[in-house]
Amino acid sequence: MYTQTESKLFSWLTRRYSKKSGSSHRWIQRQRTDLYTRDARHYDYKSRAAFKLLQIDEKFGIFSQNRTSNILDLGAAPGAWSQVALERCRKGSNILGVDLLVYQPPNGSSSMQANILSKKTHESIKEHFKVVEMEKLKQKFQPIEVISNQMAFEIQGTSVIDSESELSKLEKVEREHSLRKLCNDELYRPVDVILSDMYVPFPQIGGFANQTTNMPYIRMANTSGLSFRDHAMSMDLCDAALVTSIDLLKKGGSSVIKFFTGQDDKSLQKRLSLVFRKVIRFKPKACRPESKECYFVCLDKIDNFIDKKQVFRAA
Repeated sequence: MYTQTESKLFSWLTRRYSKKSGSSHRWIQRQRTDLYTRDARHYDYKSRAAFKLLQIDEKFGIFSQNRTSNILDLGAAPGAWSQVALERCRKGSNILGVDLLVYQPPNGSSSMQANILSKKTHESIKEHFKVVEMEKLKQKFQPIEVISNQMAFEIQGTSVIDSESELSKLEKVEREHSLRKLCNDELYRPVDVILSDMYVPFPQIGGFANQTTNMPYIRMANTSGLSFRDHAMSMDLCDAALVTSIDLLKKGGSSVIKFFTGQDDKSLQKRLSLVFRKVIRFKPKACRPESKECYFVCLDKIDNFIDKKQVFRAA
């Protein structure tokens, strides 16, 4: 049941949009009766899309509870998938949302306003995870006061000072090795899971920094309802998510990529199969039955280094 305030809001929206177009009126009526829209409000999710990722994770176990994870959320606005990642990942995981649009990320996650089709954005993502991991390294190697039984060490022929000195040397070697690995961009693959719920945004006139290289608002447009056009544009975004997976995802990592079904999705699946050991086509129950929206769940990236040219030449 709706509260009095919610009923008034829907009544106002219905009056406002029913005069403009029949499609707006149908959208309002669908929102009023949609189960997942009501549940999203009840559980304080930013959108009903949260339930799609929840259902994907329940079936495939995208988020591992056994280790801290770096999660990259592409097309993150308004932040529902980042909310799910925060809930499902182990405490201490790092979630970064990337979107062309300005949005407020959920508490405990980070956001970056940028175009994923730009090489500069990939470099910025690497820098973000580098900073986080270097902070963790600093905390890990903080000086620790060792309080030991002097008598026990003397009996074994080793002093407390010698033992602490040896421990300090080992920590220094490990820290230097970790820092060298972080500083080598060719070896650095920081992300454990990539989530892509991208679709083309509404045009934005102002309020964003231009960090892009290929005019995304011209290249992309909002979903039109024309299945052929929406499918072609979704393939563009899926390839962007695939390139991001090749460049930033660790060996053994996973990706979830949204697409609109059509004649080219089999070619996309073939490209994904050259990068991941398992690629499953899955439509969560939270997707509307009439929608052509679907997801590729990609598990176990084959290797850290994959030739992009070979992947796109093969399909």
